[in-house]
Amino acid sequence: MKINSHYLKKIALWLYPYVCILCKQPSNQNRDLCKQCQQELPLLKHFCLKCAAPLTTCNNEMICGICLHHSQPFNIAYALYLYQAPITKLILSLKFSRSLVNAHVLGGLLAEMIKTTWYKDKPFPSIIIPVPLHPKRLKERGFNQALELARPISRLLKIPIDALSCKRIKHTAAQATLSSIERQKNVKNSFKILKQFTTQHIAVLDDVITTGHTIREFCDALKRHGAKTIDVWCCARPK
Repeated sequence: MKINSHYLKKIALWLYPYVCILCKQPSNQNRDLCKQCQQELPLLKHFCLKCAAPLTTCNNEMICGICLHHSQPFNIAYALYLYQAPITKLILSLKFSRSLVNAHVLGGLLAEMIKTTWYKDKPFPSIIIPVPLHPKRLKERGFNQALELARPISRLLKIPIDALSCKRIKHTAAQATLSSIERQKNVKNSFKILKQFTTQHIAVLDDVITTGHTIREFCDALKRHGAKTIDVWCCARPK
């Protein structure tokens, strides 16, 4: 006898109800984040229209100094939150404590913003490419946080993921420990692209963009392999 999927979902929710990943109370939404905690997240409101770097001014029609003086290998970047509490906690516990539920929640929030705001009046990219990890770091961590963030976005927006055509071939030092010049050298020639992306509109996805050196190096490599349009998506950017 077949059981209606609607009832299966109800049974699953009864057995495993949604619990907020921040306040640990039962969630009043269809995700593991309650409405009150979601409203308190540090949404990025004032940002560069090119690279999504946070701006101190309230004028949202501005380009940051870096983008004014240097061309970017991507067309546009979007960031959802400021990289501050409690977003820092959610991303760090995802990466280093294997809290994969955080990726499911943050990916769902990204998908909502993509659909309702960022791409409200324009077509979605044709493919999502999570920024790859080096095999050594992937083995240490057990998963790529960018890929885990991409999964709910792909499912909700029906955009396929390509996690196999791009490799990270250089095991780099942690960017946070380096100066800006050292960071640029650190990621130079870090990626290998295994196919041509001629004419494709790509969304490159990562958890956090700090100085942008890694994302620029990766997008440069994609451009050299035919990518026509590259949009960058991330959960957060620091001030």
